[in-house]
Amino acid sequence: MKRLLLFTLLLSALQSACALTEEEIQRYIDKAIKAGGGEVVIPPGVHLIEHGLMIKDAKKLRIIGLDAEETVLKLPPVTYAIATGVTEVGATKISVKTQRGIKPGVRLKLECDGELDSFTKKPKPYHIAIVKMVEKDVIQLEAPLKFPIPDGTMIRHEDAPNLIEVRGASEDVRIEKLTLDGGRVDGDPPVRGHAQLCGVMASGAYSYEKGPTGPRVKNLSIKRCFIQNCHGRGIALYSVESAEIDDCTIRDTSDEAIDFDHFTVKAIATHNHIARSLIGVELNDATDCLVAGNDFRECTTGINLWRWCKQPGLNEGNIIAQNVFEKTKGNAVQIATGTQRNTIAQNQINGSGKNGIILAGEGQIVKSNQITGSGMKAIAINEGKHEIDAAK
Repeated sequence: MKRLLLFTLLLSALQSACALTEEEIQRYIDKAIKAGGGEVVIPPGVHLIEHGLMIKDAKKLRIIGLDAEETVLKLPPVTYAIATGVTEVGATKISVKTQRGIKPGVRLKLECDGELDSFTKKPKPYHIAIVKMVEKDVIQLEAPLKFPIPDGTMIRHEDAPNLIEVRGASEDVRIEKLTLDGGRVDGDPPVRGHAQLCGVMASGAYSYEKGPTGPRVKNLSIKRCFIQNCHGRGIALYSVESAEIDDCTIRDTSDEAIDFDHFTVKAIATHNHIARSLIGVELNDATDCLVAGNDFRECTTGINLWRWCKQPGLNEGNIIAQNVFEKTKGNAVQIATGTQRNTIAQNQINGSGKNGIILAGEGQIVKSNQITGSGMKAIAINEGKHEIDAAK
């Protein structure tokens, strides 16, 4: 059955002599999951993914391209609008100076203050509206606004897709030799998709307050892929255990190239090439992860480790080692409040715009790093006591 799935997919692609549809790729993924595992091999071509491929509760599934550079999964151009003028509470129309892809029925994410967040006790940085009708310069809504919209507010699709999502109790999923293109092009506005518009988004069930509330995604492997032009993250992992990201090239992402996020443990990022991303690797509430042997070029920040959730034992035991950082615009490595006992060792940092390494939290171990040409300090301490040797 597994081989039949593989052969049938390839035969279909060769006979049609054109790109596969999203529905075809999803159908073969679903068949492999139902069969208890298998391989889905995607032939060369640019395969448009409008709604996102879903991998849920999969076991021993491999998705691989025949040629890493020529097998492209690509999102369509981003759906967005930009508000012009102030739109008051109670209005049912939003004036916009530009818009693309907005259609009736779309749920809009209005990126300005909304209702109070129960976790942060602050206003959420967005609120939601549903489109009734679209004219050239006006979006008509199904219901009056509950919150005002300032001039220049970014308006996005609340249900914007990720190229590939891995959900539920998935284990041993391998993604290899693909180009994942988020569809960003020159002239697009500065959209930061966060958990949308990513190359790969993997998440087990969790909550900020309780931590994991179901099985983590386990043993996810992403290797030898090119990930580019994402408005969100290149790869984002939430409540994932023992993931491995190796030998990937990730470039031109509006958010993080690699994100080890809430309750992700024992994840590894090695031998990756990361360029021109807002943050190269982010670790947020991640524990016992390894980031080693990667090179970071012209990112705004190289690696950022910080805390969001309040459970004990988070943000500890991470190792950042033997990476090369070239020309980060800000800090090459920054470690924030609420973290402890993380190791930053044997990294080479050249020409950071701000600090080579900046430390907060407690008990960080910093040793044998080579730091030259920092715009500010080689090693800066914002708070805490740490084990530090002199930077070379």
